[in-house]
Amino acid sequence: MFGIQLVRLLDVLNVNTVRSAVGVSPRSLIITGKDFRNVEVVLINGAPSPDFVAYSQTELIAQVPDQYVDSFITSVSVLSSGLTLTDRSLVQFTFGTRPKKVAGVVRLIQTFLRLLLRTPGSNIFHKRSGGGLIRRVGSNISEGASADIVIAVNSTQQYLIGVQTAERNIPPAERLLSATVAKVSASRKDTAVSVTIVLTNHSGQSAAATLTV
Repeated sequence: MFGIQLVRLLDVLNVNTVRSAVGVSPRSLIITGKDFRNVEVVLINGAPSPDFVAYSQTELIAQVPDQYVDSFITSVSVLSSGLTLTDRSLVQFTFGTRPKKVAGVVRLIQTFLRLLLRTPGSNIFHKRSGGGLIRRVGSNISEGASADIVIAVNSTQQYLIGVQTAERNIPPAERLLSATVAKVSASRKDTAVSVTIVLTNHSGQSAAATLTV
């Protein structure tokens, strides 16, 4: 079975060193790491680099975003499309100009996350659907959000398993066996919560992804 891709999955790569590219204008950084073959995004102070070039498997040069040209660089992240479905995998909800078809465990992740974020009662045809994650977390940006997130994940798990039980044509790779919260981190400063969720399907595959809300 196939669905239209609504989530963008990217892996956070290991960065070994970051240094200024001397004599380069506009201001740029030289970044080294282990494997830069599938780099899709470079984030500098949380903002996408307007231009970057990976000139070897382990080194790339990235332009500093205009708003940070005169600022101290506090963070650098390199994101890859070479997906591993581990706790280093990030989820972004996007609908690009060229949507792809998804199937298997990736479709299961997409289905689960859409339900997890949905507010219960917002779908008039399926009023019980929705974990209400955004509503729960939006009112509690603190370490105490962990309990609310676990409740939302468990609620979504129970609903999806119940719905899928009645559907005979769902392949094992897209059928949810369990969903667990592996890690939660809350930032009052950024008014955001990051949660890593591990899904296991009936084929025995486990996939992890980190979602920021």
